[in-house]
Amino acid sequence: MNPDTPLPHLGGLTATEFLRDYWQKKPLLVRNAFPELAYRLSPEDLMELAQEDSVEARIVQEKGKTPWELQLGPFTEKVFKKLPKSHWTLLVQAVDHYLPELADYLEHFSFVPNWRIDDIMVSFATEGGSVGPHYDQYDVFLLQGIGQRRWQLGQFCDENTPRIEGTRLRIIKDMDVTFDEIVNPGDLLYVPPGMAHNGVAQNECMTYSIGFRAPALAHLLDRVADGVLEACGSRGLVTDPQREPALHPGALTDADLDRLRTQLLGLLEDRDALRAALAPFLSEAKYDDYEPEGQEATPEEITAALAAGALLRRDPASRCLYTVRDGLPDQLYVNGQLIGFPAHLAVLVQKLADQRCLTAEDLAPWQEDAEALHWLHEQVTEGHWFVELMDDNTP
Repeated sequence: MNPDTPLPHLGGLTATEFLRDYWQKKPLLVRNAFPELAYRLSPEDLMELAQEDSVEARIVQEKGKTPWELQLGPFTEKVFKKLPKSHWTLLVQAVDHYLPELADYLEHFSFVPNWRIDDIMVSFATEGGSVGPHYDQYDVFLLQGIGQRRWQLGQFCDENTPRIEGTRLRIIKDMDVTFDEIVNPGDLLYVPPGMAHNGVAQNECMTYSIGFRAPALAHLLDRVADGVLEACGSRGLVTDPQREPALHPGALTDADLDRLRTQLLGLLEDRDALRAALAPFLSEAKYDDYEPEGQEATPEEITAALAAGALLRRDPASRCLYTVRDGLPDQLYVNGQLIGFPAHLAVLVQKLADQRCLTAEDLAPWQEDAEALHWLHEQVTEGHWFVELMDDNTP
Protein backbone atom coordinates (compact mmCIF):
# COMPACT_ATOMS: atom_id res chain seq x y z
CA MET A 1 0.00 0.00 0.00
CA ASN A 2 1.11 3.55 -0.69
CA PRO A 3 1.38 5.21 2.75
CA ASP A 4 0.49 8.58 1.21
CA THR A 5 -2.74 7.51 -0.54
CA PRO A 6 -5.89 8.97 1.09
CA LEU A 7 -7.93 6.16 2.68
CA PRO A 8 -11.75 6.60 2.65
CA HIS A 9 -12.18 4.37 5.71
CA LEU A 10 -9.92 6.76 7.63
CA GLY A 11 -11.91 9.78 6.51
CA GLY A 12 -9.45 10.65 3.76
CA LEU A 13 -6.38 10.51 5.98
CA THR A 14 -3.33 8.76 4.61
CA ALA A 15 -1.71 5.97 6.61
CA THR A 16 1.20 8.32 7.30
CA GLU A 17 -1.12 11.03 8.64
CA PHE A 18 -3.15 8.61 10.77
CA LEU A 19 -0.08 7.04 12.38
CA ARG A 20 1.50 10.43 12.95
CA ASP A 21 -1.52 12.27 14.34
CA TYR A 22 -3.88 9.64 15.83
CA TRP A 23 -2.23 6.26 16.47
CA GLN A 24 -1.89 5.86 20.27
CA LYS A 25 -2.60 9.59 20.65
CA LYS A 26 -6.26 10.51 20.11
CA PRO A 27 -9.54 8.99 18.87
CA LEU A 28 -10.96 9.21 15.35
CA LEU A 29 -14.59 8.89 14.22
CA VAL A 30 -15.31 8.21 10.53
CA ARG A 31 -18.92 8.06 9.38
CA ASN A 32 -19.97 5.37 6.89
CA ALA A 33 -16.47 3.91 6.62
CA PHE A 34 -17.73 0.35 5.95
CA PRO A 35 -21.40 0.56 4.89
CA GLU A 36 -21.57 -3.09 3.80
CA LEU A 37 -20.40 -4.46 7.16
CA ALA A 38 -23.91 -4.51 8.62
CA TYR A 39 -24.80 -7.48 6.42
CA ARG A 40 -21.76 -9.69 7.08
CA LEU A 41 -23.06 -11.44 10.18
CA SER A 42 -26.38 -11.80 11.98
CA PRO A 43 -27.00 -12.07 15.73
CA GLU A 44 -28.16 -15.65 15.16
CA ASP A 45 -24.87 -16.47 13.42
CA LEU A 46 -22.92 -15.11 16.39
CA MET A 47 -25.02 -17.00 18.93
CA GLU A 48 -24.51 -20.21 16.98
CA LEU A 49 -20.75 -19.65 16.94
CA ALA A 50 -20.77 -19.01 20.70
CA GLN A 51 -22.05 -22.56 21.22
CA GLU A 52 -18.91 -24.14 19.76
CA ASP A 53 -16.53 -25.71 22.29
CA SER A 54 -13.45 -24.21 20.64
CA VAL A 55 -14.78 -20.64 20.62
CA GLU A 56 -13.98 -18.07 23.32
CA ALA A 57 -17.23 -16.33 24.25
CA ARG A 58 -18.66 -14.26 27.12
CA ILE A 59 -22.01 -12.84 28.18
CA VAL A 60 -22.16 -9.71 30.32
CA GLN A 61 -25.39 -8.75 32.11
CA GLU A 62 -25.43 -5.34 33.73
CA LYS A 63 -28.37 -6.41 35.90
CA GLY A 64 -27.71 -10.11 36.38
CA LYS A 65 -27.59 -12.11 39.59
CA THR A 66 -24.82 -9.69 40.54
CA PRO A 67 -24.02 -6.28 39.02
CA TRP A 68 -22.13 -6.78 35.75
CA GLU A 69 -22.48 -10.54 35.89
CA LEU A 70 -19.98 -12.34 33.64
CA GLN A 71 -20.68 -15.78 32.13
CA LEU A 72 -18.11 -17.72 30.15
CA GLY A 73 -18.96 -19.92 27.16
CA PRO A 74 -19.51 -22.16 25.40
CA PHE A 75 -23.24 -21.55 25.69
CA THR A 76 -26.40 -23.42 24.75
CA GLU A 77 -29.67 -22.29 23.19
CA LYS A 78 -31.22 -22.63 26.63
CA VAL A 79 -28.85 -20.01 28.02
CA PHE A 80 -29.87 -17.48 25.37
CA LYS A 81 -33.58 -18.17 25.89
CA LYS A 82 -33.29 -17.40 29.60
CA LEU A 83 -31.65 -14.01 29.07
CA PRO A 84 -33.74 -10.87 29.68
CA LYS A 85 -34.96 -8.67 26.84
CA SER A 86 -32.40 -5.94 27.46
CA HIS A 87 -29.09 -4.93 29.09
CA TRP A 88 -26.95 -7.87 28.07
CA THR A 89 -24.07 -8.35 25.64
CA LEU A 90 -22.58 -11.39 23.92
CA LEU A 91 -18.90 -11.11 22.98
CA VAL A 92 -17.13 -13.64 20.76
CA GLN A 93 -13.38 -13.52 20.22
CA ALA A 94 -11.49 -14.26 17.01
CA VAL A 95 -14.53 -14.46 14.74
CA ASP A 96 -12.17 -13.76 11.82
CA HIS A 97 -10.64 -17.20 12.45
CA TYR A 98 -13.92 -18.79 11.37
CA LEU A 99 -15.01 -16.35 8.65
CA PRO A 100 -12.24 -15.69 6.11
CA GLU A 101 -14.36 -12.99 4.42
CA LEU A 102 -14.36 -11.11 7.73
CA ALA A 103 -10.59 -11.51 8.04
CA ASP A 104 -10.34 -9.70 4.69
CA TYR A 105 -11.28 -6.47 6.48
CA LEU A 106 -7.88 -6.58 8.16
CA GLU A 107 -6.37 -5.68 4.77
CA HIS A 108 -7.72 -2.15 5.30
CA PHE A 109 -5.37 -1.81 8.26
CA SER A 110 -2.27 -3.32 6.69
CA PHE A 111 -0.36 -0.11 7.39
CA VAL A 112 0.26 -1.79 10.76
CA PRO A 113 2.28 -5.05 10.51
CA ASN A 114 0.45 -8.35 10.81
CA TRP A 115 2.31 -9.38 13.97
CA ARG A 116 0.65 -6.45 15.79
CA ILE A 117 -2.89 -7.59 14.93
CA ASP A 118 -4.73 -9.71 17.49
CA ASP A 119 -8.19 -10.59 16.18
CA ILE A 120 -11.67 -9.37 15.31
CA MET A 121 -14.03 -9.69 18.25
CA VAL A 122 -17.74 -9.37 17.47
CA SER A 123 -20.35 -8.38 20.04
CA PHE A 124 -24.12 -8.43 19.96
CA ALA A 125 -25.98 -6.30 22.47
CA THR A 126 -29.64 -5.84 23.29
CA GLU A 127 -30.99 -2.38 24.10
CA GLY A 128 -28.99 -0.94 27.00
CA GLY A 129 -26.33 -3.61 26.64
CA SER A 130 -22.83 -2.60 27.70
CA VAL A 131 -19.69 -3.97 29.33
CA GLY A 132 -19.31 -0.81 31.39
CA PRO A 133 -16.80 2.05 31.23
CA HIS A 134 -13.34 0.53 30.92
CA TYR A 135 -10.02 0.89 29.12
CA ASP A 136 -7.95 -1.46 27.04
CA GLN A 137 -4.18 -1.70 26.92
CA TYR A 138 -4.18 -1.98 23.15
CA ASP A 139 -5.40 -0.05 20.10
CA VAL A 140 -8.87 -0.88 18.80
CA PHE A 141 -10.96 0.02 15.76
CA LEU A 142 -14.68 -0.29 16.55
CA LEU A 143 -16.75 -0.89 13.41
CA GLN A 144 -20.52 -0.67 13.76
CA GLY A 145 -22.64 -3.40 12.22
CA ILE A 146 -26.42 -3.42 12.60
CA GLY A 147 -28.10 -1.04 15.03
CA GLN A 148 -26.76 1.95 16.90
CA ARG A 149 -24.43 2.35 19.84
CA ARG A 150 -23.69 5.40 21.94
CA TRP A 151 -19.96 5.77 22.58
CA GLN A 152 -18.55 7.94 25.31
CA LEU A 153 -14.79 8.45 25.62
CA GLY A 154 -12.91 9.85 28.57
CA GLN A 155 -9.50 10.20 30.15
CA PHE A 156 -6.40 8.09 29.70
CA CYS A 157 -6.18 5.46 32.45
CA ASP A 158 -3.61 3.13 33.96
CA GLU A 159 -3.37 0.47 36.67
CA ASN A 160 -3.84 3.17 39.34
CA THR A 161 -7.23 4.28 37.98
CA PRO A 162 -9.93 3.41 40.58
CA ARG A 163 -12.15 0.50 39.53
CA ILE A 164 -15.47 -0.88 40.71
CA GLU A 165 -15.09 -3.80 43.12
CA GLY A 166 -17.15 -6.97 43.20
CA THR A 167 -16.93 -7.81 39.50
CA ARG A 168 -14.43 -9.68 37.35
CA LEU A 169 -14.71 -6.93 34.75
CA ARG A 170 -12.23 -4.05 34.85
CA ILE A 171 -14.86 -1.31 35.13
CA ILE A 172 -13.55 2.09 36.14
CA LYS A 173 -15.38 4.13 38.78
CA ASP A 174 -15.44 7.53 37.10
CA MET A 175 -15.07 8.65 33.50
CA ASP A 176 -14.53 12.26 32.48
CA VAL A 177 -16.55 12.29 29.26
CA THR A 178 -14.81 14.19 26.46
CA PHE A 179 -16.60 12.54 23.51
CA ASP A 180 -20.25 11.54 23.19
CA GLU A 181 -21.58 10.28 19.85
CA ILE A 182 -24.08 7.75 18.52
CA VAL A 183 -22.58 5.57 15.79
CA ASN A 184 -24.61 4.07 12.96
CA PRO A 185 -24.09 1.02 10.70
CA GLY A 186 -20.76 1.31 8.87
CA ASP A 187 -19.23 3.92 11.19
CA LEU A 188 -15.67 3.50 12.47
CA LEU A 189 -14.32 4.67 15.82
CA TYR A 190 -10.63 4.37 16.68
CA VAL A 191 -9.76 4.32 20.40
CA PRO A 192 -6.11 4.53 21.48
CA PRO A 193 -4.77 2.31 24.28
CA GLY A 194 -5.50 3.45 27.81
CA MET A 195 -8.43 5.71 26.89
CA ALA A 196 -11.60 5.16 28.91
CA HIS A 197 -14.59 4.26 26.77
CA ASN A 198 -18.14 3.07 27.26
CA GLY A 199 -20.49 1.83 24.55
CA VAL A 200 -24.21 1.45 25.24
CA ALA A 201 -26.53 -0.19 22.71
CA GLN A 202 -29.41 2.09 21.71
CA ASN A 203 -31.19 -0.91 20.18
CA GLU A 204 -30.14 -4.39 19.12
CA CYS A 205 -26.72 -3.85 17.62
CA MET A 206 -23.47 -5.53 16.61
CA THR A 207 -19.95 -4.16 16.88
CA TYR A 208 -16.80 -5.51 15.20
CA SER A 209 -13.71 -4.77 17.30
CA ILE A 210 -10.35 -5.01 15.55
CA GLY A 211 -7.88 -5.33 18.39
CA PHE A 212 -4.11 -5.05 18.21
CA ARG A 213 -1.52 -7.01 20.13
CA ALA A 214 0.76 -5.28 22.60
CA PRO A 215 3.19 -7.99 23.80
CA ALA A 216 4.56 -7.32 27.28
CA LEU A 217 8.16 -6.14 27.16
CA ALA A 218 8.94 -8.53 30.01
CA HIS A 219 7.81 -11.44 27.81
CA LEU A 220 10.00 -10.20 24.97
CA LEU A 221 12.98 -9.98 27.31
CA ASP A 222 12.24 -13.51 28.51
CA ARG A 223 12.41 -14.79 24.92
CA VAL A 224 15.59 -12.83 24.25
CA ALA A 225 17.17 -14.27 27.39
CA ASP A 226 16.23 -17.80 26.31
CA GLY A 227 17.71 -17.13 22.88
CA VAL A 228 20.97 -15.79 24.30
CA LEU A 229 21.28 -18.77 26.63
CA GLU A 230 20.71 -21.16 23.76
CA ALA A 231 23.19 -19.38 21.49
CA CYS A 232 25.92 -18.46 23.99
CA GLY A 233 25.44 -20.60 27.07
CA SER A 234 27.90 -19.45 29.71
CA ARG A 235 30.42 -18.06 27.21
CA GLY A 236 29.29 -14.46 27.65
CA LEU A 237 30.63 -13.47 31.08
CA VAL A 238 30.57 -10.21 33.01
CA THR A 239 33.82 -8.28 32.67
CA ASP A 240 35.16 -5.25 34.56
CA PRO A 241 38.76 -4.48 33.48
CA GLN A 242 38.44 -0.84 34.60
CA ARG A 243 37.19 -1.61 38.10
CA GLU A 244 38.08 0.75 40.94
CA PRO A 245 38.91 -0.54 44.45
CA ALA A 246 35.80 -1.44 46.44
CA LEU A 247 35.37 0.81 49.47
CA HIS A 248 32.42 -1.23 50.74
CA PRO A 249 32.70 -4.83 49.50
CA GLY A 250 29.16 -5.65 50.59
CA ALA A 251 27.60 -3.04 48.28
CA LEU A 252 26.16 -3.29 44.77
CA THR A 253 27.02 0.19 43.60
CA ASP A 254 25.58 2.44 40.91
CA ALA A 255 28.82 1.97 38.98
CA ASP A 256 28.32 -1.82 39.10
CA LEU A 257 24.73 -1.45 37.86
CA ASP A 258 25.77 0.89 35.04
CA ARG A 259 28.45 -1.56 33.94
CA LEU A 260 26.05 -4.53 34.02
CA ARG A 261 23.37 -2.58 32.17
CA THR A 262 25.80 -1.61 29.44
CA GLN A 263 26.87 -5.22 28.94
CA LEU A 264 23.29 -6.47 28.95
CA LEU A 265 22.24 -3.85 26.40
CA GLY A 266 25.14 -5.01 24.28
CA LEU A 267 23.34 -8.34 23.88
CA LEU A 268 20.36 -6.51 22.39
CA GLU A 269 22.51 -4.88 19.73
CA ASP A 270 22.92 -8.20 17.93
CA ARG A 271 20.10 -7.89 15.36
CA ASP A 272 20.46 -11.48 14.14
CA ALA A 273 20.07 -12.76 17.70
CA LEU A 274 16.98 -10.60 18.19
CA ARG A 275 15.43 -11.94 14.98
CA ALA A 276 16.07 -15.53 16.01
CA ALA A 277 14.62 -14.97 19.49
CA LEU A 278 11.59 -12.82 18.71
CA ALA A 279 10.33 -13.96 15.29
CA PRO A 280 9.06 -17.35 16.55
CA PHE A 281 7.36 -15.69 19.54
CA LEU A 282 5.69 -12.93 17.51
CA SER A 283 4.38 -15.46 14.98
CA GLU A 284 2.76 -17.79 17.52
CA ALA A 285 -0.95 -18.43 17.00
CA LYS A 286 -3.41 -16.66 19.30
CA TYR A 287 -4.42 -19.94 20.92
CA ASP A 288 -1.72 -22.36 22.11
CA ASP A 289 -3.64 -25.48 21.14
CA TYR A 290 -4.46 -24.35 17.60
CA GLU A 291 -3.55 -26.77 14.81
CA PRO A 292 -4.47 -25.85 11.22
CA GLU A 293 -6.29 -28.40 9.09
CA GLY A 294 -4.67 -29.06 5.75
CA GLN A 295 -6.29 -29.87 2.43
CA GLU A 296 -5.60 -33.09 0.55
CA ALA A 297 -4.92 -31.93 -3.00
CA THR A 298 -2.19 -32.53 -5.53
CA PRO A 299 -0.18 -29.67 -7.05
CA GLU A 300 -2.09 -30.26 -10.29
CA GLU A 301 -5.45 -30.00 -8.53
CA ILE A 302 -4.40 -26.78 -6.81
CA THR A 303 -3.23 -25.29 -10.11
CA ALA A 304 -6.46 -26.30 -11.85
CA ALA A 305 -8.60 -24.85 -9.05
CA LEU A 306 -6.79 -21.52 -9.19
CA ALA A 307 -7.11 -21.42 -12.97
CA ALA A 308 -10.86 -21.96 -12.52
CA GLY A 309 -11.15 -18.88 -10.32
CA ALA A 310 -10.30 -20.21 -6.87
CA LEU A 311 -8.49 -18.08 -4.33
CA LEU A 312 -5.44 -18.99 -2.30
CA ARG A 313 -6.14 -17.75 1.24
CA ARG A 314 -3.91 -17.54 4.24
CA ASP A 315 -5.37 -19.52 7.15
CA PRO A 316 -7.09 -16.79 9.22
CA ALA A 317 -6.18 -18.42 12.55
CA SER A 318 -2.49 -18.77 11.71
CA ARG A 319 0.08 -16.04 12.22
CA CYS A 320 2.95 -15.66 9.82
CA LEU A 321 5.81 -13.24 9.42
CA TYR A 322 9.12 -13.14 7.65
CA THR A 323 12.44 -11.59 8.56
CA VAL A 324 14.10 -9.39 5.97
CA ARG A 325 17.57 -9.36 4.51
CA ASP A 326 18.50 -7.18 1.53
CA GLY A 327 14.85 -6.16 1.15
CA LEU A 328 13.43 -9.67 0.71
CA PRO A 329 12.25 -12.45 3.02
CA ASP A 330 15.10 -14.35 4.56
CA GLN A 331 13.21 -16.62 6.96
CA LEU A 332 9.51 -17.45 7.21
CA TYR A 333 7.76 -18.25 10.50
CA VAL A 334 4.24 -19.63 10.77
CA ASN A 335 2.66 -20.30 14.17
CA GLY A 336 6.03 -20.09 15.86
CA GLN A 337 7.73 -22.54 13.49
CA LEU A 338 10.46 -21.83 10.96
CA ILE A 339 9.26 -22.77 7.46
CA GLY A 340 11.99 -23.36 4.92
CA PHE A 341 11.65 -22.21 1.32
CA PRO A 342 13.90 -22.17 -1.77
CA ALA A 343 15.79 -18.89 -1.99
CA HIS A 344 14.41 -18.04 -5.43
CA LEU A 345 10.86 -18.04 -3.99
CA ALA A 346 11.48 -15.04 -1.74
CA VAL A 347 9.13 -12.79 -3.72
CA LEU A 348 6.41 -15.46 -3.61
CA VAL A 349 6.82 -15.79 0.15
CA GLN A 350 6.55 -12.01 0.46
CA LYS A 351 3.26 -12.01 -1.45
CA LEU A 352 1.86 -14.87 0.59
CA ALA A 353 2.71 -13.24 3.91
CA ASP A 354 1.80 -9.67 2.94
CA GLN A 355 -1.58 -10.49 1.39
CA ARG A 356 -4.37 -12.54 2.88
CA CYS A 357 -5.77 -13.66 -0.44
CA LEU A 358 -4.13 -14.36 -3.82
CA THR A 359 -5.55 -15.14 -7.27
CA ALA A 360 -4.16 -17.17 -10.14
CA GLU A 361 -3.03 -13.89 -11.69
CA ASP A 362 -1.05 -13.04 -8.56
CA LEU A 363 0.64 -16.44 -8.75
CA ALA A 364 1.18 -16.39 -12.54
CA PRO A 365 4.98 -15.81 -12.34
CA TRP A 366 5.36 -19.21 -10.65
CA GLN A 367 2.80 -21.31 -12.56
CA GLU A 368 5.53 -23.05 -14.58
CA ASP A 369 7.91 -23.42 -11.63
CA ALA A 370 7.69 -27.02 -10.44
CA GLU A 371 9.58 -26.28 -7.25
CA ALA A 372 7.26 -23.39 -6.41
CA LEU A 373 4.15 -25.51 -7.04
CA HIS A 374 5.54 -28.32 -4.89
CA TRP A 375 6.30 -25.88 -2.05
CA LEU A 376 2.81 -24.35 -2.29
CA HIS A 377 1.34 -27.84 -2.20
CA GLU A 378 3.23 -28.53 1.03
CA GLN A 379 1.87 -25.37 2.63
CA VAL A 380 -1.71 -26.15 1.62
CA THR A 381 -1.30 -29.69 2.95
CA GLU A 382 -0.03 -28.27 6.26
CA GLY A 383 -2.98 -25.87 6.40
CA HIS A 384 -1.01 -22.63 6.43
CA TRP A 385 -2.83 -21.58 3.25
CA PHE A 386 -5.92 -23.08 1.65
CA VAL A 387 -7.66 -23.07 -1.72
CA GLU A 388 -11.14 -21.59 -1.74
CA LEU A 389 -13.39 -21.97 -4.77
CA MET A 390 -15.98 -19.29 -5.46
CA ASP A 391 -18.75 -21.75 -4.51
CA ASP A 392 -16.90 -22.51 -1.25
CA ASN A 393 -16.02 -26.02 -2.40
CA THR A 394 -12.46 -27.20 -1.92
CA PRO A 395 -10.36 -29.30 -4.30
